[in-house]
Amino acid sequence: MSRFKFFDDYSKVNSTKIEDSREESPINKHSNQVRYRAEQQIITKHSGNMASHGLLKHEYLLGLDKLNDGYNAKVTITDAYGSYEPELMKDLIQLGLLIDSVRHEQKFKLNNDGKPTELLNKSEMISNWMTLRTMQLKDDKLLRNFEKDEQKQILKEVNNYCDVVFSDNYPMLEELSKNLFHFTVFDKYLSSGNFLGKDAENVQFYSSMFNIPVTMEFEYQNFQEKDDFYVFEKNGKLLYVDYDLIIDIYKTQYQPVLHYAYTDYDYSITSKIEVDKKSNCITQAYVTINEAVKNNVESTIIYNLKQVEL
Repeated sequence: MSRFKFFDDYSKVNSTKIEDSREESPINKHSNQVRYRAEQQIITKHSGNMASHGLLKHEYLLGLDKLNDGYNAKVTITDAYGSYEPELMKDLIQLGLLIDSVRHEQKFKLNNDGKPTELLNKSEMISNWMTLRTMQLKDDKLLRNFEKDEQKQILKEVNNYCDVVFSDNYPMLEELSKNLFHFTVFDKYLSSGNFLGKDAENVQFYSSMFNIPVTMEFEYQNFQEKDDFYVFEKNGKLLYVDYDLIIDIYKTQYQPVLHYAYTDYDYSITSKIEVDKKSNCITQAYVTINEAVKNNVESTIIYNLKQVEL
């Protein structure tokens, strides 16, 4: 098990504090603010048998400021925790959480549909990454379960990857929008409860098994109105993926381990969401992502989001 409490617990081994920018926040003092806790399980099975299990927990503060043409939004990650089985993987989870601290504060411009259209503090995240890269990612304490040569290789690959991600030309807004917290919280219900029956929406995600883009078609279904809130489903079906590329990756990465040939591929997302009528903010949500090469390898992500007291 590994734990990362932002700028507190982990500092006992390595300080991860990144100084906040003095630039004034785009969220004013009178904006609505809510606190969320999220739990995400990642379960992988090979031929029906458990191969790995990961758990991520996050706590967020969300601030919303209504504007004439949309919203300003501020997301602050206040706490995070990660564990993984097999044990060897826990260091990689810890490293991922440490890197995520670079963007622990995120400021967005949202349109009237509640969707992010601009990342307002991208330059701060780039600066935070450069600080973290210089001060901490050379420390072998980050990857204690790996040999020294493996540590060097992993950190080299991480540095190279993050140098690309935290750069002016990288579409960081698009990447953040695929995060399950942002995907769930930022949507049409921030401005209106009347969104059923509209055209289906296409959204691009990334396959966790093959690390390639998948295009999903989402529909809002089974709307129910209660006294103080409404409940509905937001379900997505696979619209497009490069099947030839999936087959090639499967033959290289999975077939040598599983010893079974490629069968059929599927990817689906189902979610149930409860929204408070007064604030238009989610009170709780449940999301499940299923991805599989039939009978051979399967990945399931179970995501629970709940609003808690400030």
